[in-house]
Amino acid sequence: MNRTARKQDCASGPAAARPTRLPVALVQFDALPEQAGRNLRRMETLARRAADQGARLVMFHESTLTDYTPRLSRLAQRVPEGPAVRRLERLARRLGIYLCFGLSEREGQRYYISQVFLGPQDYIYHYRKTWLWRQEGDPGYRNEHARYDPGSGPELFDIAGLRATCFICADGEAPRCIERARALRPELVFYPNNRERLPGLAEFGRRARRIGAPMLVTNRTGLSWIYRCQGGCAAYDACGRVLAAANRQGRQEILLCDVPIDHP
Repeated sequence: MNRTARKQDCASGPAAARPTRLPVALVQFDALPEQAGRNLRRMETLARRAADQGARLVMFHESTLTDYTPRLSRLAQRVPEGPAVRRLERLARRLGIYLCFGLSEREGQRYYISQVFLGPQDYIYHYRKTWLWRQEGDPGYRNEHARYDPGSGPELFDIAGLRATCFICADGEAPRCIERARALRPELVFYPNNRERLPGLAEFGRRARRIGAPMLVTNRTGLSWIYRCQGGCAAYDACGRVLAAANRQGRQEILLCDVPIDHP
């Protein structure tokens, strides 16, 4: 399907081709800052619960493992050989699911905000956040530009038989990022966040429609240092319509949804 045809489908109704459907779970929970062990245990519990309810893909928010931290030399981990990735690889293998989560990554003397993708056959890919957030009055927890290195922007990778791409939180506020993602012609977009509050549902829907692919959005709940985060996970179809949305009152939730995938 070309992009013109896809825009017509969005305007006039469902596509004539029969789409496949991917059962996903978008998880919002309170990942305690700098508590990797505790957060891993919670992720394992929640992923098992989601898999038991039929999810084939389980997605967590940006920086799930330790939240933001100024202690990167101690808490950042290598990818894929770090302990958190290896532990969650084993979980994905046992459950037979695809799983993605966020962490602070270390490569030599460089640090990245990364989202890791795993499957039943172990490590698949990881994306490094590129358009880093500046917050000059913040002592370092969320002034990303002061502590992290930038990645190289969205690119294609394969997961669950689909062409996918990823960008993280502030990446999605950069028009260049959205246009780069659009040019890739993905079949699925991952958009993990770690924010106090997400923009309105319609705003993210416009980004999904612009890219022309279903988009999965996650966000955390609970206290991230001084910011009390409200959640708001959501899934969109390729036309930017909301398929499912979680609460925005800060409650933990596993949002289950079948995402339609149109194969061009």
